[in-house]
Amino acid sequence: MKKELILIILFFLHQIVFSQIEESTYELNSLDNLLTDKVKNIVSQNINEKQTIFLGESVHYSGSDFIAKTEFVKYLVNEHGFKDIIFESDFFALLFDHDKRNLYSIWSKSKQCKELFDFLKKNKVTIWGFDSRIPTAYSHKYFTIKLSELLKTNNIELDEEFTKLVKTIIKDEYEVINTISKEEIEYVNDYLAKLLSNELIKTNKKWVQILESFKSSVKLYTVKDNNSDKNRVKIRDKQMAKNLDFLVKKYPNKKFIIWLANGHMSKSNNELMKGQTMGYQFIQLNPKTSYHIAFGTIELPPTRTKNETERASRKSKSILNFLPSIKKNYFIDSKKVISANKELINKKFDDLYIFNLPNNKTKLLNHFDALVFIAKGEEVKYEK
Repeated sequence: MKKELILIILFFLHQIVFSQIEESTYELNSLDNLLTDKVKNIVSQNINEKQTIFLGESVHYSGSDFIAKTEFVKYLVNEHGFKDIIFESDFFALLFDHDKRNLYSIWSKSKQCKELFDFLKKNKVTIWGFDSRIPTAYSHKYFTIKLSELLKTNNIELDEEFTKLVKTIIKDEYEVINTISKEEIEYVNDYLAKLLSNELIKTNKKWVQILESFKSSVKLYTVKDNNSDKNRVKIRDKQMAKNLDFLVKKYPNKKFIIWLANGHMSKSNNELMKGQTMGYQFIQLNPKTSYHIAFGTIELPPTRTKNETERASRKSKSILNFLPSIKKNYFIDSKKVISANKELINKKFDDLYIFNLPNNKTKLLNHFDALVFIAKGEEVKYEK
């Protein structure tokens, strides 16, 4: 009798949660014309007076996520006047050269992003970056040149040894621990400290940010870590939050679309990250100024097969169980769900890694303001 009572209680609790999520779940159109008027109205109400709109993707090889995000970009530009987009890409290069060639090739050379970049160019949307990693040919060529030009205005010559090592660090990235010595790394860090204490640099906020970001890159490339990337992610996310904060503070009258991975933009003070998630840290620096939309593809072979998602959709603890169908695209207004029931902030769902968070059993609604589910996905394809 006691066991039956517990099952009845669990059943009714599930029905309550189901009802609350169902009321905030909206069907979307096909990928090439994704947003319905109803969803546009919801987004419009939520982004009123927001400076930054985050659009996250589950994995960088999900071409369907790119297509869906592009539809949101078009909506934000056409109907809300956004004229700037910041990618999870080279902060330094895109400060000076707002060209898609300074983005990671996962986007710049993707067939699924071609429409995005054609649209950005046609509508004169400026491309920026916030990543502390600086892997581009532009950074390799111009980082020390531009720094040298600045210093020469005060008759200061940039040290040749520093120039050589900086170029090696930019070129080799994570392999730099095998190409330069600990003593040389110490020299670079000491020289950066010297530059940051220089009065000319101290009065130039842009170069303070550039050098602080580069200092973080050196740490990122040389820290000891394992396959989990646990230490590297913390370093990178912390600096990305600072770089993004710099851009939104430098241009307070601009409205920015932020293009990145779901994991980086999470609003949650995640246990694994211990407060180091970029999205969480950005919110601490800029409270109530952002809106976070996560994108995830339900069926994305070989990661998630049709049989696997169908089995999950029948389980009460899976987020897929709360969707009307796993064969259609949906938008869940998680911000509204939580406001209706605060306890759901801590409700754990098995999300089948659809949104690629550190754990598939996670407090999903706590991470993002909205969730976009794409029924059937496709992997990214590249132009030859």
